[in-house]
Amino acid sequence: MRRETIGLWLLVALAFCAAPVFPPAAHSPDAAAAAKGEVTYERYCVSCHGPSGRADGPLAADLRVSVPDLTTLAERSGGAYPYDRVVRAIAHGEALRGHATADMPAWGEVFKNTEGTEDKNVDAAIGRLAQHLWMLQRSKT
Repeated sequence: MRRETIGLWLLVALAFCAAPVFPPAAHSPDAAAAAKGEVTYERYCVSCHGPSGRADGPLAADLRVSVPDLTTLAERSGGAYPYDRVVRAIAHGEALRGHATADMPAWGEVFKNTEGTEDKNVDAAIGRLAQHLWMLQRSKT
């Protein structure tokens, strides 16, 4: 009996260890993080992307490249919000086909000094900004 019990526990332990462990997939933005990300967005992004992210900021017309509509990121990515790509673009800029360098400046280092967001960590500030942009998604009309 004791040998069977040990064998059963061993099988349970092996099954548990063999099961893949993945973080739960986020299916919607985190509203609390997005609210904090909005502070950063208003401070650094509105001048080009506009208050609602529709590429209508006061400086947008003066730039050499067109400013993307941030409210259609999910639509332009097959319907799923490209969270990881957004985070990379904010942190490092994004090289676009036909351009040797990124057109949007990388903001990663700037966010170290973002007051009002409670972010002491640049990655947290960028993640919260990406959450805010996720909240702005709409279908392109």
